[in-house]
Amino acid sequence: MMRIQTEKKLSVRLILSVLAIGLLGFSDIMLETALNVSFPVLMRTFNVPSSTVQWLTSGVILLTSMVVILSPWLKKRFTNRSQFVVATVISILGVLIDAVSSHFGLTLFGRLLQGIGGGVGMPLMYNVIFEQVPEKKRGTMVGLGSLIISFAPAIGPAFGGYLTQNFGWRTVFWVVLPVQIGSLILGWFTIRQVSEVVREKLDLFGWLQLSLFFISGIFLIERLSTHGLINVISVVLLLVMIISLLSYFKRSKRITYPLIDPAIFKFKSFSLSVAASFTTQVANLTFNYAIPMALQIVLLKNSQVAGLTLLPGALGYAFMAIVSGRLYDRYGPKLPIVTGITMIIVGAMMMLFLPLGVFNMTLSFMVVQLGAGFWFGNNMTHAISHVPVAYQSAGNSIFSATNNYSAAVGIALAAGVMTIFQNHNSTLNYMAKTSLGTTWLFGLDIIIVIVAATLSLRALRVVNNKA
Repeated sequence: MMRIQTEKKLSVRLILSVLAIGLLGFSDIMLETALNVSFPVLMRTFNVPSSTVQWLTSGVILLTSMVVILSPWLKKRFTNRSQFVVATVISILGVLIDAVSSHFGLTLFGRLLQGIGGGVGMPLMYNVIFEQVPEKKRGTMVGLGSLIISFAPAIGPAFGGYLTQNFGWRTVFWVVLPVQIGSLILGWFTIRQVSEVVREKLDLFGWLQLSLFFISGIFLIERLSTHGLINVISVVLLLVMIISLLSYFKRSKRITYPLIDPAIFKFKSFSLSVAASFTTQVANLTFNYAIPMALQIVLLKNSQVAGLTLLPGALGYAFMAIVSGRLYDRYGPKLPIVTGITMIIVGAMMMLFLPLGVFNMTLSFMVVQLGAGFWFGNNMTHAISHVPVAYQSAGNSIFSATNNYSAAVGIALAAGVMTIFQNHNSTLNYMAKTSLGTTWLFGLDIIIVIVAATLSLRALRVVNNKA
């Protein structure tokens, strides 16, 4: 039986432990976003096409998802500090490999090692928060964790672009290295254990089933953006994805210790919140893809302007994460969640109805991101706080995996819609086709966020006696 000893108040040590784990997630995500702007340089350096170089991102998302689903077992089997130390050392090794690599295969291997670190670090941070932080302070601490991690995509592109242009792409890794070493030292002295470690056997077959679901899903997403669904390989991948997931759910009901207990989905507030999170994140990532595309192709702006257009929104998201967490603690979930989802809808409508322009897209995206900062962390806090403690680790894993997957789905959806319009045989030129595709994509985003809002509001209204 697990013994939980929750702190009655926030100690400096607890806050520093969350900071240490958050820095691991921060550095891994920042490397991913910083490296994305270096893809053209990497393609020339290693003489590889875009379809190959993108695996530096897709491969990491895939491996991170596979590691994330091990989180409930890792939490029971190993101490928080041992998980953190091993994950950070593996990530540091990957950073060192990439800092000196001269071959694409070796660079990819280093990035995959960083994906392992990120896959352990992200759910571990939230496990520590939900296990050790008193419920009345959870919103603030989830906000702090989200603030740390949210700065990564905010500064990553500008950080990576500046270093790559002036000092070379390997410099990105050398700059991140001391951050991870500092995180390792801080975590070693601050992370503690309040629950008993149990020698529970790993459900290896269940992990393989879920891994097959993620692997087939990633390949399906990549293929949909180039070949569509109506072809043999896409259909086979879709079937493999569905069968592997259904077989896992069926088998998990018959075994004693499933990797992720599907019984957590019987709590309606949790299920609705996860569905809302996935849907909102899909829409959020389409904006991140479409805005730079429209700025550069339709408005003929350079990549630096495109990056700066996204920056105010990304910073707004980061700061609102902690502000809204304090509102959650003081007033409950309804105020920040309703405020956030309303702002996301308003921002999406501004994106569609305002004329395409740098200022309009900067303002619209900032409204969307401010709303997302209000909403995302509090939606997760509300969902996980309303399931029994025994399910909370699984809940963290599901949210982490969902966020990874929805990012890939959002990018694939945006790329697919834009490609359809750009390749359409019409009298319009390429610029006009891209503009039309952007308009249709923003319209689709409004529908997506309205669906997400409906799910989120239903989750607030649900009263589950078992939660």
